[in-house]
This record gives sequence, C-alpha cells and structure tokens, in this order.
Amino acid sequence: MSMTIEVGNYTSSAPGLRTYIGHLQGEADFSRPSLLPPGPDRKIAVFNELQAVNAQAMEQAGSHLNQLFNQGLISSFRVNPLSNTVIIDVPDEKAGEAWRAINQVPGMGRVIRDREVSLQPLEQAQQGADLVQEGNKRLEWNVARLGVEELWKQGITGKGIVVGIVDTGVDLKHPSLESKYRGFSEDGKHSHDYNFFDAFKQSSVPYDDNRHGTHVAGTVLGSTEDGYYTGMAPDAQWIGAKILSGRGSGSLSTVLAGIEWMLAPTDASGRNPDPTKAPDLLNHSWGTTDGRTQAFRQVWKAYEAAGIVPVVAAGNSGPRAASVGAPGSYPESIAVGATDKDDRVARFSSRGPSPIRDEKNPEGFKPDVSAPGHQVTAAVPGGGYQTLSGTSMASPAVAGVVALLLQKHPDLTNEEVRKALTTSARDIDAPGPDLNSGHGIVDAPAAMKAADRIVAERTAPRPEPVEPEAVEAGAAA
Repeated sequence: MSMTIEVGNYTSSAPGLRTYIGHLQGEADFSRPSLLPPGPDRKIAVFNELQAVNAQAMEQAGSHLNQLFNQGLISSFRVNPLSNTVIIDVPDEKAGEAWRAINQVPGMGRVIRDREVSLQPLEQAQQGADLVQEGNKRLEWNVARLGVEELWKQGITGKGIVVGIVDTGVDLKHPSLESKYRGFSEDGKHSHDYNFFDAFKQSSVPYDDNRHGTHVAGTVLGSTEDGYYTGMAPDAQWIGAKILSGRGSGSLSTVLAGIEWMLAPTDASGRNPDPTKAPDLLNHSWGTTDGRTQAFRQVWKAYEAAGIVPVVAAGNSGPRAASVGAPGSYPESIAVGATDKDDRVARFSSRGPSPIRDEKNPEGFKPDVSAPGHQVTAAVPGGGYQTLSGTSMASPAVAGVVALLLQKHPDLTNEEVRKALTTSARDIDAPGPDLNSGHGIVDAPAAMKAADRIVAERTAPRPEPVEPEAVEAGAAA
C-alpha cells in the first residue's frame, strides 16, 4: 500500500454539524528567526512569531466568534495558533446564515468546508528482493543500495537526531522500533510527554491500527539486536503524529492538527507546547492528488524557518507528467520519487513539474531526488514485516539519510541539506536532472562528502584583502 491521499466529500465533526476551516489573516515574518543557526533558539523564535501573528488575528476575530457562539450560529470553535486557522462547527439548520456571518468576521480570510481525506492503495508486493549480507549484518536491499553502511562504519548512525513520523501512527512495541522511541525507558515505563499526537483517540501512547506508519518508521531507522536492518539511520529516534485513522481516513482538519503539532509538541495531556521538543526532520509519506493546493503551505514555510527538514513522498499518480501532489509540490519540501531494484523509476511514481513555483524553484522542478520504493520490506504492527511499494517507501529512506547528514553536521540549513542530496545523487533515467527521477538516486556516502564540502566552504576563512603595490612615477607600466 502507498499513501496517496484523495480529498473527497465534505465532512463534519459530528452529525448535525457542518465544519469549516477559517484561515485567519496575517502572515508570519521569519526574517529574524531565519538568521539564527538551526537549533532550539531558532525553533523558539519561529514559535513566538507564529503565536504573535495568531494573537493579533484573534484580537479582531475572537470576540466576534464568541458573539456568534452566543447567538447559536456557532456550536464550537477551536484555534490552531501555529497554522493561524480556526476550526468552526455550525448547526446544519443554520449553515447558510452562519456561513455569511463567519465570512464577515474581522480578520477572517478564506473559509472552506472541511473535507474527508483517505488513502488510496497502490500495491502490496508478494515477494521482496533478497537480503544483502554484510559481515554479521543482514540488510534489506534498499538499505544496501543507498550505501549507508559505509557511514555506519564511521560511527554515523543517526545518533542524537529525532525524526517526526507524520502518518497513521507507529507500533511502539515492534522489536525494530521500540528502543528508538524518544520516550523509551529500559524498564518499560516510557515517557509519552512530547512524543506522540493522536487526532482520533487522543491517545498519548503510540499505536498504529493501519500499518503504513509503522512500515515508514521501519524504513527510516528500523533494526534489531540480531543484526537485521530495514532502516537507514538505526540509532536515530522517532516521535509520531497520527493524522489518519486505522481505515486510512481523516480530514483536512486532522492533518492540519498533526502537522502543526510537530512545530511544538505537547505533553501527554495535550498542553504546554514546547518548540524545543520539535524534531530535527520530518517524514511525510502522504500527499494529496492535487499539487496546487496550498492548504498546508504556511506550516511548510514555518518548518523551513524553524530549521526542520520536511522530506515528502512525491505521490503515486505517475507516469503522468505534472502529477506530483502537495505537499511534495511545495518548494520547501524535499520531494522523493520511487525506483525499483533495477534503478528504474517506478511507473507509479509521480512526475514533475510542480505547479507551485517561487524564486527558489522558478521552474517547479520536482521531484528533488529518488530512492528505492518498489518492493520494500519493513516493519508492520504485531512484530512482523511486509513488502510494500510506493513513494511512501522511498521518502523514509531519504529521511534516514538526512538524519545521518544532520548527525555529523547539525547546523546544515534546509537548503544545504537539499544541495547535499541533489548534487551528489546518482544519475538515472534521462541524462542529468529530469522530472521523473529528479537529480537521481540518493547516494549516502556521496551526500556526506557534499555536506562536508558545503560546511568547509561556509566556514573557510576569507583571505585578507591585499593592497595593490604603488607604482612609482615614471616607472615602466
């Protein structure tokens, strides 16, 4: 199964209600936070800026929303301060009047109906490729293909790096994943503060009643004590946000809640958000079939400003051109296409270009890179393993490589991470960068060498300017 989200019918929080998503006016200014090096101070600065923008917007909107609540036009509303949105429930029988009133609220921008989102299955392979034996280690073929073991031998295993898994959840008890949970404790009394968000049951204890998120986590960092490796960064840690149910469904509002939570995770009660607990990078093995929607774009801009690297599946709508879906289509994303064990671009892998362009990506070039995504074996709930296909399986492989880069060079910016990956990728498909494979298949050792060069060039002392020698009058020129 791959995880392409289809945006479907309207949905509501409960029967008899209509749910709207209101985008409040005001945009964060990240110019000052972006001057800070990646790390806790930068994340705090971005959090404070987002809170300030939302507080200003709610100064105008808050009293009017309360007035509509007192009038019975609104049943409830809740504010998502970091995405500067408000989720509004209104009674069905008053929907028309409420809609008009909401759109007249000062400080209110675009208002849309909440919609269902659901996973669209692609392929479950019956048989994966053979394991690769490396000494006393057994590596899944995709792990061996990216060359990560060369970095492991240098002590670069993702240690100290936290990866956020935004998905269907993660099976905490899986033997290849439990010890990598950020809240793990040897005595089994794990800490769930700041480590898991659940948009459905509000559970603080990680679980996965689908399987997709567990498989993704296994591809990022899965390994067992007996030397079996499904993941690229076996010593990295994970936290999770469950944005889709066991049936693979949810809504735009559940997605917004989960992606916002990663900017400032909360304690087990859902309170006390702390941006210093935000992950170093994120894996988003989900995406819409519409590359044009900017429903999540403000959060992506905040990720970039905070120095949180979003690695995103390109989608599974290929081989049609311009089929990359959002948020993989966003300039801020490192969008990943899928390849098979013969290093060919998978037929299902979404192609570029992206319809969303800016000064950093004026041509809409996507995907950025590719990685193995066809017949990939990793963890599933219950302690087992399955072989699945999709760009959902390719994206976490790249996320694992990013964790390795950040272990050695924690001050890499998002754009420096992208540069290290793209300038070192192994060319496949059409010669040079193309809209099928991006810059090619990620090569972990080459990406690390590229990162080394980037940091060396950035930190190299500049030579002192030399004064030109004076020429005496009458001297020969």
